[in-house]
Amino acid sequence: MVLHGVDLTVKVGEVHALGGPNGSGKSTLIKILAGYHSPDRGATATVLDQDLELGSASAADRLNVRFVHQDLGLVNDLSITENIMLGRTYPKIAGVKINWGKAKQIARDCLARTGPPINVDRTVGEFGIAERTRIAIARALPDNDDPALIVLDEPTAALPARDVEALFATIRNLAAAGNSVILVSHHLDEILSVSDSITVLRDGVKVACVATSEVDHDRLTTLIIGGSLVKNIERPRVATGETPATVQITGLEGTALLSFSADLHPGEIVGVAGLTGSGREEVAALTIGREPRSAGTVTINGDTVDAGSPIAAMAAGMAWICGERARFGVFSTMSVGTNLTISDLAPHTVVGRLDHRSERAETARWIDDLGIVASGPDAAMTTLSGGNQQKVLVARALRLEPAFLVLDDPTAGIDVGAREQVHGIITDHASASMSVLITSTDSDELARLCDRVLVMSRGRVVAELRRGVDLDAPSIDHAQVAGASA
Repeated sequence: MVLHGVDLTVKVGEVHALGGPNGSGKSTLIKILAGYHSPDRGATATVLDQDLELGSASAADRLNVRFVHQDLGLVNDLSITENIMLGRTYPKIAGVKINWGKAKQIARDCLARTGPPINVDRTVGEFGIAERTRIAIARALPDNDDPALIVLDEPTAALPARDVEALFATIRNLAAAGNSVILVSHHLDEILSVSDSITVLRDGVKVACVATSEVDHDRLTTLIIGGSLVKNIERPRVATGETPATVQITGLEGTALLSFSADLHPGEIVGVAGLTGSGREEVAALTIGREPRSAGTVTINGDTVDAGSPIAAMAAGMAWICGERARFGVFSTMSVGTNLTISDLAPHTVVGRLDHRSERAETARWIDDLGIVASGPDAAMTTLSGGNQQKVLVARALRLEPAFLVLDDPTAGIDVGAREQVHGIITDHASASMSVLITSTDSDELARLCDRVLVMSRGRVVAELRRGVDLDAPSIDHAQVAGASA
Protein backbone atom coordinates (compact mmCIF):
# COMPACT_ATOMS: atom_id res chain seq x y z
CA MET A 1 0.00 0.00 0.00
CA VAL A 2 1.10 3.59 -0.62
CA LEU A 3 -0.37 4.69 2.73
CA HIS A 4 1.70 4.61 5.89
CA GLY A 5 -0.18 4.81 9.19
CA VAL A 6 -2.76 7.32 7.99
CA ASP A 7 -5.66 8.12 10.33
CA LEU A 8 -8.67 10.30 9.61
CA THR A 9 -11.47 11.56 11.86
CA VAL A 10 -14.59 13.16 10.38
CA LYS A 11 -17.16 14.66 12.73
CA VAL A 12 -20.92 14.51 12.31
CA GLY A 13 -22.13 17.45 10.24
CA GLU A 14 -18.59 18.32 9.12
CA VAL A 15 -17.15 19.00 5.67
CA HIS A 16 -13.67 17.51 5.86
CA ALA A 17 -11.37 18.23 2.92
CA LEU A 18 -8.68 15.78 1.84
CA GLY A 19 -5.80 17.45 0.02
CA GLY A 20 -2.42 16.46 -1.33
CA PRO A 21 -0.46 16.12 -4.57
CA ASN A 22 -1.25 13.42 -7.10
CA GLY A 23 0.27 10.20 -5.83
CA SER A 24 -0.06 11.27 -2.20
CA GLY A 25 -2.44 8.43 -1.34
CA LYS A 26 -5.83 10.21 -1.49
CA SER A 27 -7.26 7.82 -4.08
CA THR A 28 -5.96 4.77 -2.21
CA LEU A 29 -7.59 5.95 1.02
CA ILE A 30 -10.91 6.50 -0.75
CA LYS A 31 -10.71 3.08 -2.45
CA ILE A 32 -10.09 1.40 0.92
CA LEU A 33 -13.17 3.11 2.37
CA ALA A 34 -15.17 2.07 -0.70
CA GLY A 35 -14.07 -1.56 -0.39
CA TYR A 36 -12.15 -1.58 -3.66
CA HIS A 37 -8.84 -2.16 -1.85
CA SER A 38 -8.14 -4.01 1.38
CA PRO A 39 -5.71 -2.40 3.83
CA ASP A 40 -2.81 -4.12 5.51
CA ARG A 41 -3.57 -6.05 8.68
CA GLY A 42 -4.29 -3.90 11.72
CA ALA A 43 -6.26 -1.12 10.04
CA THR A 44 -9.65 -0.34 11.60
CA ALA A 45 -12.53 2.04 10.99
CA THR A 46 -15.78 2.93 12.73
CA VAL A 47 -18.85 4.82 11.54
CA LEU A 48 -21.09 6.21 14.28
CA ASP A 49 -19.53 3.72 16.73
CA GLN A 50 -20.15 0.77 14.42
CA ASP A 51 -17.18 -1.18 13.08
CA LEU A 52 -16.67 -0.84 9.33
CA GLU A 53 -15.19 -3.89 7.62
CA LEU A 54 -12.53 -2.31 5.42
CA GLY A 55 -12.23 -3.87 1.99
CA SER A 56 -15.96 -4.63 1.80
CA ALA A 57 -18.13 -2.53 -0.48
CA SER A 58 -21.32 -4.03 0.96
CA ALA A 59 -20.21 -3.18 4.51
CA ALA A 60 -19.60 0.43 3.50
CA ASP A 61 -23.02 0.61 1.89
CA ARG A 62 -24.75 -0.87 4.96
CA LEU A 63 -23.23 1.86 7.14
CA ASN A 64 -24.25 4.57 4.66
CA VAL A 65 -20.74 5.35 3.46
CA ARG A 66 -21.44 6.61 -0.05
CA PHE A 67 -19.26 7.83 -2.92
CA VAL A 68 -19.57 10.30 -5.80
CA HIS A 69 -16.62 10.04 -8.16
CA GLN A 70 -15.33 12.53 -10.72
CA ASP A 71 -16.76 10.22 -13.40
CA LEU A 72 -20.33 10.52 -12.16
CA GLY A 73 -21.40 7.14 -13.54
CA LEU A 74 -24.78 8.43 -14.70
CA VAL A 75 -26.63 7.05 -17.73
CA ASN A 76 -27.60 10.04 -19.84
CA ASP A 77 -30.39 8.27 -21.75
CA LEU A 78 -32.21 7.22 -18.58
CA SER A 79 -34.48 9.40 -16.48
CA ILE A 80 -33.47 10.93 -13.17
CA THR A 81 -35.66 8.38 -11.41
CA GLU A 82 -33.99 5.47 -13.20
CA ASN A 83 -30.52 6.83 -12.42
CA ILE A 84 -31.29 7.34 -8.74
CA MET A 85 -32.78 3.83 -8.52
CA LEU A 86 -29.63 2.24 -9.97
CA GLY A 87 -28.27 0.02 -7.20
CA ARG A 88 -31.53 0.20 -5.28
CA THR A 89 -34.38 -2.29 -5.15
CA TYR A 90 -37.41 -1.01 -7.03
CA PRO A 91 -40.66 -0.92 -5.03
CA LYS A 92 -43.12 -3.43 -6.44
CA ILE A 93 -46.87 -3.82 -6.74
CA ALA A 94 -47.92 -7.30 -5.61
CA GLY A 95 -44.24 -8.24 -5.73
CA VAL A 96 -44.20 -8.21 -9.53
CA LYS A 97 -44.81 -4.87 -11.22
CA ILE A 98 -42.59 -1.84 -10.57
CA ASN A 99 -44.37 0.81 -8.54
CA TRP A 100 -43.21 3.82 -10.52
CA GLY A 101 -45.10 6.22 -8.28
CA LYS A 102 -43.08 5.19 -5.23
CA ALA A 103 -39.84 5.05 -7.26
CA LYS A 104 -40.36 8.62 -8.40
CA GLN A 105 -41.11 9.68 -4.83
CA ILE A 106 -37.82 8.14 -3.66
CA ALA A 107 -36.04 10.14 -6.38
CA ARG A 108 -37.83 13.35 -5.37
CA ASP A 109 -37.01 12.81 -1.68
CA CYS A 110 -33.32 12.27 -2.43
CA LEU A 111 -33.18 15.35 -4.64
CA ALA A 112 -35.00 17.45 -2.04
CA ARG A 113 -32.11 16.84 0.37
CA THR A 114 -29.69 18.45 -2.12
CA GLY A 115 -31.63 21.48 -3.36
CA PRO A 116 -34.67 22.66 -5.36
CA PRO A 117 -37.05 20.22 -7.07
CA ILE A 118 -36.32 18.82 -10.55
CA ASN A 119 -38.73 16.91 -12.78
CA VAL A 120 -37.59 13.33 -12.16
CA ASP A 121 -39.11 12.16 -15.47
CA ARG A 122 -36.53 14.12 -17.49
CA THR A 123 -33.48 12.32 -18.82
CA VAL A 124 -30.12 13.07 -17.23
CA GLY A 125 -28.63 14.00 -20.60
CA GLU A 126 -30.85 17.10 -20.71
CA PHE A 127 -28.90 18.69 -17.85
CA GLY A 128 -25.56 20.42 -17.54
CA ILE A 129 -22.64 19.16 -15.49
CA ALA A 130 -23.70 21.03 -12.33
CA GLU A 131 -27.16 19.45 -12.27
CA ARG A 132 -25.73 16.03 -13.15
CA THR A 133 -23.33 16.29 -10.22
CA ARG A 134 -26.25 17.08 -7.94
CA ILE A 135 -28.19 14.09 -9.29
CA ALA A 136 -25.19 11.85 -8.61
CA ILE A 137 -25.03 13.14 -5.03
CA ALA A 138 -28.77 12.53 -4.60
CA ARG A 139 -28.31 8.97 -5.90
CA ALA A 140 -25.63 8.38 -3.26
CA LEU A 141 -27.92 9.30 -0.36
CA PRO A 142 -29.68 6.54 1.58
CA ASP A 143 -33.43 6.14 1.14
CA ASN A 144 -34.16 7.14 4.72
CA ASP A 145 -33.04 10.22 6.64
CA ASP A 146 -30.27 8.38 8.50
CA PRO A 147 -26.98 10.31 8.48
CA ALA A 148 -24.49 9.32 5.81
CA LEU A 149 -20.80 9.83 5.13
CA ILE A 150 -20.65 11.23 1.59
CA VAL A 151 -17.26 11.10 -0.16
CA LEU A 152 -17.00 13.57 -3.07
CA ASP A 153 -13.98 12.90 -5.29
CA GLU A 154 -13.07 15.99 -7.34
CA PRO A 155 -16.71 17.05 -7.84
CA THR A 156 -15.80 20.50 -9.22
CA ALA A 157 -13.19 19.42 -11.79
CA ALA A 158 -15.35 20.44 -14.77
CA LEU A 159 -17.42 23.19 -13.15
CA PRO A 160 -17.10 26.95 -13.76
CA ALA A 161 -17.31 29.34 -10.80
CA ARG A 162 -21.08 29.92 -10.78
CA ASP A 163 -21.86 26.20 -10.80
CA VAL A 164 -19.26 25.55 -8.09
CA GLU A 165 -21.17 27.85 -5.74
CA ALA A 166 -24.37 25.92 -6.42
CA LEU A 167 -22.59 22.66 -5.59
CA PHE A 168 -21.20 24.16 -2.41
CA ALA A 169 -24.74 25.08 -1.36
CA THR A 170 -25.66 21.41 -1.81
CA ILE A 171 -22.66 20.32 0.28
CA ARG A 172 -23.55 22.77 3.07
CA ASN A 173 -27.16 21.54 3.04
CA LEU A 174 -25.97 17.96 3.44
CA ALA A 175 -23.74 18.85 6.38
CA ALA A 176 -26.43 20.97 8.04
CA ALA A 177 -28.79 17.98 7.86
CA GLY A 178 -26.35 15.91 9.95
CA ASN A 179 -24.44 14.16 7.17
CA SER A 180 -20.64 14.16 7.07
CA VAL A 181 -18.75 14.99 3.88
CA ILE A 182 -15.23 14.11 2.77
CA LEU A 183 -14.27 16.44 -0.08
CA VAL A 184 -11.30 15.53 -2.28
CA SER A 185 -10.17 18.51 -4.34
CA HIS A 186 -7.10 20.01 -5.99
CA HIS A 187 -8.63 23.51 -5.88
CA LEU A 188 -7.32 25.19 -2.76
CA ASP A 189 -9.71 28.16 -2.87
CA GLU A 190 -12.64 25.74 -2.94
CA ILE A 191 -11.26 23.74 0.00
CA LEU A 192 -10.84 26.93 2.00
CA SER A 193 -14.33 28.13 1.04
CA VAL A 194 -16.46 25.12 1.93
CA SER A 195 -14.60 22.88 4.39
CA ASP A 196 -14.49 22.92 8.18
CA SER A 197 -11.21 21.01 8.47
CA ILE A 198 -8.47 19.73 6.20
CA THR A 199 -6.27 16.63 6.21
CA VAL A 200 -3.19 16.82 4.00
CA LEU A 201 -1.41 13.73 2.67
CA ARG A 202 2.01 13.66 1.05
CA ASP A 203 3.91 10.54 -0.07
CA GLY A 204 1.37 8.32 1.69
CA VAL A 205 1.79 10.03 5.07
CA LYS A 206 -0.55 12.42 6.88
CA VAL A 207 1.44 15.64 7.23
CA ALA A 208 -1.27 17.82 8.76
CA CYS A 209 -4.84 17.97 10.02
CA VAL A 210 -5.94 21.54 10.60
CA ALA A 211 -9.06 23.59 11.10
CA THR A 212 -9.76 25.49 7.89
CA SER A 213 -10.01 28.73 9.84
CA GLU A 214 -6.35 28.34 10.85
CA VAL A 215 -4.82 28.32 7.36
CA ASP A 216 -4.78 30.55 4.28
CA HIS A 217 -3.98 29.79 0.65
CA ASP A 218 -0.21 30.17 1.04
CA ARG A 219 -0.04 28.03 4.18
CA LEU A 220 -2.17 25.29 2.61
CA THR A 221 0.00 25.33 -0.53
CA THR A 222 3.11 24.88 1.59
CA LEU A 223 1.54 21.96 3.46
CA ILE A 224 0.52 20.22 0.23
CA ILE A 225 3.71 20.51 -1.79
CA GLY A 226 6.22 20.95 1.03
CA GLY A 227 7.24 24.40 -0.17
CA SER A 228 5.88 27.58 -1.71
CA LEU A 229 5.00 28.34 -5.31
CA VAL A 230 5.83 31.34 -7.45
CA LYS A 231 2.50 33.15 -7.68
CA ASN A 232 2.97 34.96 -10.96
CA ILE A 233 4.49 33.90 -14.21
CA GLU A 234 6.65 36.70 -15.53
CA ARG A 235 6.52 36.85 -19.30
CA PRO A 236 6.79 39.94 -21.48
CA ARG A 237 3.65 41.16 -23.18
CA VAL A 238 3.66 40.15 -26.84
CA ALA A 239 3.81 43.12 -29.18
CA THR A 240 1.14 41.92 -31.61
CA GLY A 241 1.40 44.98 -33.82
CA GLU A 242 4.93 44.14 -34.92
CA THR A 243 4.07 40.89 -36.75
CA PRO A 244 1.10 39.71 -38.80
CA ALA A 245 -1.25 37.10 -37.34
CA THR A 246 -0.20 33.55 -38.24
CA VAL A 247 -3.46 31.93 -37.09
CA GLN A 248 -6.86 33.24 -38.14
CA ILE A 249 -10.11 31.75 -36.84
CA THR A 250 -13.12 33.28 -38.58
CA GLY A 251 -16.86 32.81 -37.94
CA LEU A 252 -16.62 29.45 -36.18
CA GLU A 253 -20.06 27.98 -35.48
CA GLY A 254 -21.21 24.84 -33.70
CA THR A 255 -24.15 23.96 -31.48
CA ALA A 256 -23.94 26.52 -28.67
CA LEU A 257 -21.21 28.47 -30.48
CA LEU A 258 -22.86 31.05 -32.75
CA SER A 259 -19.77 32.93 -33.91
CA PHE A 260 -16.14 32.86 -32.80
CA SER A 261 -13.28 34.70 -34.45
CA ALA A 262 -9.74 35.34 -33.27
CA ASP A 263 -6.38 36.28 -34.75
CA LEU A 264 -3.30 34.90 -33.00
CA HIS A 265 0.22 36.25 -33.43
CA PRO A 266 3.52 34.37 -33.07
CA GLY A 267 4.41 33.83 -29.40
CA GLU A 268 0.98 34.97 -28.22
CA ILE A 269 -1.18 33.07 -25.72
CA VAL A 270 -4.89 33.81 -26.15
CA GLY A 271 -7.40 32.50 -23.62
CA VAL A 272 -11.11 31.73 -23.95
CA ALA A 273 -13.36 32.01 -20.88
CA GLY A 274 -17.08 31.58 -20.40
CA LEU A 275 -19.68 30.00 -18.15
CA THR A 276 -21.14 26.60 -18.98
CA GLY A 277 -23.30 26.87 -22.09
CA SER A 278 -21.55 30.03 -23.31
CA GLY A 279 -19.98 28.25 -26.28
CA ARG A 280 -16.55 28.18 -24.66
CA GLU A 281 -16.76 24.39 -24.38
CA GLU A 282 -16.91 23.98 -28.19
CA VAL A 283 -14.12 26.32 -29.27
CA ALA A 284 -11.20 23.89 -29.01
CA ALA A 285 -13.03 20.86 -30.44
CA LEU A 286 -14.29 22.83 -33.46
CA THR A 287 -10.90 24.45 -34.03
CA ILE A 288 -8.95 21.19 -34.14
CA GLY A 289 -11.67 19.33 -36.04
CA ARG A 290 -12.68 16.84 -33.36
CA GLU A 291 -16.29 17.98 -33.81
CA PRO A 292 -17.90 19.11 -37.07
CA ARG A 293 -18.53 22.83 -37.39
CA SER A 294 -21.55 24.44 -39.02
CA ALA A 295 -19.50 27.29 -40.47
CA GLY A 296 -16.21 29.08 -40.17
CA THR A 297 -12.59 28.71 -41.24
CA VAL A 298 -9.23 28.16 -39.58
CA THR A 299 -6.06 29.18 -41.38
CA ILE A 300 -2.44 28.68 -40.32
CA ASN A 301 0.21 30.70 -42.11
CA GLY A 302 -2.31 31.39 -44.87
CA ASP A 303 -3.32 27.75 -45.42
CA THR A 304 -6.95 26.85 -44.72
CA VAL A 305 -7.38 23.74 -42.55
CA ASP A 306 -9.98 21.22 -43.72
CA ALA A 307 -13.03 21.23 -41.43
CA GLY A 308 -13.73 18.24 -39.23
CA SER A 309 -10.34 16.59 -39.74
CA PRO A 310 -7.83 16.38 -36.85
CA ILE A 311 -5.38 14.74 -39.26
CA ALA A 312 -5.56 17.74 -41.58
CA ALA A 313 -5.16 20.05 -38.59
CA MET A 314 -1.98 18.24 -37.53
CA ALA A 315 -0.64 18.31 -41.08
CA ALA A 316 -1.20 22.09 -41.15
CA GLY A 317 0.88 22.57 -38.00
CA MET A 318 -1.68 22.28 -35.21
CA ALA A 319 -1.40 20.26 -31.98
CA TRP A 320 -3.90 19.72 -29.19
CA ILE A 321 -3.77 19.05 -25.45
CA CYS A 322 -6.97 18.14 -23.62
CA GLY A 323 -7.77 18.03 -19.91
CA GLU A 324 -10.13 15.06 -20.38
CA ARG A 325 -7.26 12.60 -20.46
CA ALA A 326 -9.26 9.42 -19.95
CA ARG A 327 -11.72 10.27 -22.71
CA PHE A 328 -9.58 11.92 -25.38
CA GLY A 329 -5.90 11.68 -24.48
CA VAL A 330 -4.52 8.59 -22.79
CA PHE A 331 -4.12 5.10 -24.24
CA SER A 332 -4.37 3.52 -20.82
CA THR A 333 -3.23 0.02 -21.82
CA MET A 334 -0.06 1.30 -23.51
CA SER A 335 3.30 2.52 -22.27
CA VAL A 336 4.51 6.04 -21.63
CA GLY A 337 6.69 5.82 -24.76
CA THR A 338 3.83 4.72 -26.99
CA ASN A 339 1.54 7.45 -25.64
CA LEU A 340 4.22 10.09 -26.14
CA THR A 341 5.45 9.23 -29.64
CA ILE A 342 2.17 8.13 -31.21
CA SER A 343 1.61 11.66 -32.52
CA ASP A 344 4.32 11.06 -35.14
CA LEU A 345 6.15 7.76 -35.56
CA ALA A 346 8.04 8.79 -38.72
CA PRO A 347 11.28 9.72 -36.87
CA HIS A 348 11.45 6.18 -35.49
CA THR A 349 10.36 4.23 -38.56
CA VAL A 350 12.92 2.48 -40.74
CA VAL A 351 11.73 0.65 -43.89
CA GLY A 352 8.24 0.43 -42.44
CA ARG A 353 9.36 -0.95 -39.07
CA LEU A 354 9.39 0.82 -35.73
CA ASP A 355 12.81 1.33 -34.14
CA HIS A 356 11.96 0.81 -30.45
CA ARG A 357 15.42 1.81 -29.28
CA SER A 358 15.09 5.19 -30.99
CA GLU A 359 11.55 5.61 -29.63
CA ARG A 360 12.70 4.88 -26.05
CA ALA A 361 15.60 7.31 -26.40
CA GLU A 362 13.31 10.18 -27.41
CA THR A 363 10.85 9.32 -24.64
CA ALA A 364 13.67 9.34 -22.09
CA ARG A 365 14.70 12.83 -23.26
CA TRP A 366 11.17 14.18 -22.78
CA ILE A 367 10.86 12.48 -19.39
CA ASP A 368 14.02 14.29 -18.35
CA ASP A 369 13.15 17.64 -19.98
CA LEU A 370 9.63 17.90 -18.51
CA GLY A 371 10.35 16.24 -15.18
CA ILE A 372 7.90 13.38 -15.79
CA VAL A 373 7.89 11.02 -12.81
CA ALA A 374 7.90 7.54 -14.36
CA SER A 375 10.02 4.43 -14.00
CA GLY A 376 10.99 4.72 -17.65
CA PRO A 377 9.71 4.77 -21.24
CA ASP A 378 8.18 1.30 -20.88
CA ALA A 379 6.17 2.16 -17.77
CA ALA A 380 2.41 1.71 -18.13
CA MET A 381 0.50 5.01 -18.30
CA THR A 382 -1.77 3.77 -15.52
CA THR A 383 1.18 3.84 -13.10
CA LEU A 384 1.57 7.62 -13.51
CA SER A 385 -0.27 10.26 -11.50
CA GLY A 386 -2.74 12.51 -13.31
CA GLY A 387 -0.26 15.37 -13.45
CA ASN A 388 2.46 13.20 -14.96
CA GLN A 389 0.04 11.71 -17.48
CA GLN A 390 -0.80 15.27 -18.51
CA LYS A 391 2.88 16.08 -18.97
CA VAL A 392 3.17 13.08 -21.31
CA LEU A 393 0.34 14.58 -23.39
CA VAL A 394 2.12 17.95 -23.35
CA ALA A 395 5.28 16.27 -24.64
CA ARG A 396 3.24 14.45 -27.31
CA ALA A 397 2.06 17.82 -28.62
CA LEU A 398 5.29 19.80 -28.24
CA ARG A 399 7.43 17.23 -30.06
CA LEU A 400 5.47 18.11 -33.21
CA GLU A 401 6.89 21.66 -32.99
CA PRO A 402 3.45 23.06 -33.85
CA ALA A 403 2.80 26.51 -35.24
CA PHE A 404 -0.52 26.51 -33.39
CA LEU A 405 -1.06 24.81 -30.02
CA VAL A 406 -4.65 24.39 -28.76
CA LEU A 407 -5.13 23.69 -25.05
CA ASP A 408 -8.58 22.62 -23.83
CA ASP A 409 -8.74 22.94 -20.01
CA PRO A 410 -5.21 21.48 -19.88
CA THR A 411 -4.83 21.31 -16.08
CA ALA A 412 -8.27 19.94 -15.16
CA GLY A 413 -8.04 17.40 -12.36
CA ILE A 414 -4.33 17.76 -11.55
CA ASP A 415 -2.86 18.99 -8.30
CA VAL A 416 -1.47 22.44 -7.54
CA GLY A 417 2.17 21.41 -7.94
CA ALA A 418 1.63 19.67 -11.28
CA ARG A 419 -0.49 22.60 -12.47
CA GLU A 420 2.39 24.95 -11.75
CA GLN A 421 4.78 22.71 -13.69
CA VAL A 422 2.46 22.49 -16.71
CA HIS A 423 2.03 26.28 -16.69
CA GLY A 424 5.79 26.70 -16.72
CA ILE A 425 6.18 24.26 -19.61
CA ILE A 426 3.52 26.08 -21.65
CA THR A 427 5.07 29.50 -21.17
CA ASP A 428 8.59 28.22 -21.77
CA HIS A 429 7.53 26.72 -25.10
CA ALA A 430 5.32 29.60 -26.27
CA SER A 431 8.14 30.56 -28.58
CA ALA A 432 8.32 33.29 -31.17
CA SER A 433 7.11 30.82 -33.80
CA MET A 434 4.16 29.27 -31.93
CA SER A 435 0.70 30.69 -31.18
CA VAL A 436 -1.33 29.24 -28.29
CA LEU A 437 -5.11 29.13 -27.75
CA ILE A 438 -6.25 27.98 -24.31
CA THR A 439 -9.81 27.43 -23.09
CA SER A 440 -10.22 27.06 -19.34
CA THR A 441 -12.76 27.15 -16.52
CA ASP A 442 -10.01 28.47 -14.22
CA SER A 443 -9.85 32.27 -14.27
CA ASP A 444 -6.60 32.33 -12.28
CA GLU A 445 -4.99 30.09 -14.88
CA LEU A 446 -6.06 32.33 -17.74
CA ALA A 447 -4.90 35.48 -15.95
CA ARG A 448 -1.48 33.98 -15.29
CA LEU A 449 -0.81 32.55 -18.74
CA CYS A 450 -2.51 34.73 -21.32
CA ASP A 451 -1.72 37.89 -23.24
CA ARG A 452 -5.40 38.28 -24.06
CA VAL A 453 -8.59 36.59 -22.84
CA LEU A 454 -11.78 36.44 -24.93
CA VAL A 455 -14.90 36.08 -22.77
CA MET A 456 -17.82 34.13 -24.24
CA SER A 457 -21.54 34.45 -23.53
CA ARG A 458 -24.50 33.02 -25.44
CA GLY A 459 -22.32 31.75 -28.23
CA ARG A 460 -20.35 34.94 -28.90
CA VAL A 461 -17.33 36.89 -27.67
CA VAL A 462 -18.62 39.66 -25.39
CA ALA A 463 -15.37 41.02 -23.92
CA GLU A 464 -11.62 41.07 -24.53
CA LEU A 465 -9.18 41.60 -21.65
CA ARG A 466 -5.49 42.38 -22.19
CA ARG A 467 -2.38 41.76 -20.12
CA GLY A 468 -1.10 44.95 -18.54
CA VAL A 469 -4.45 46.70 -19.03
CA ASP A 470 -7.42 44.91 -17.45
CA LEU A 471 -6.51 41.22 -17.36
CA ASP A 472 -6.84 39.58 -13.94
CA ALA A 473 -8.96 36.80 -12.45
CA PRO A 474 -11.66 39.04 -10.88
CA SER A 475 -12.09 40.88 -14.18
CA ILE A 476 -12.53 37.58 -16.03
CA ASP A 477 -15.12 36.41 -13.50
CA HIS A 478 -16.96 39.73 -13.67
CA ALA A 479 -17.01 39.69 -17.48
CA GLN A 480 -18.37 36.13 -17.53
CA VAL A 481 -21.21 36.91 -15.13
CA ALA A 482 -21.98 40.28 -16.73
CA GLY A 483 -22.09 38.70 -20.17
CA ALA A 484 -24.45 35.97 -18.98
CA SER A 485 -26.72 38.56 -17.35
CA ALA A 486 -26.86 40.93 -20.32
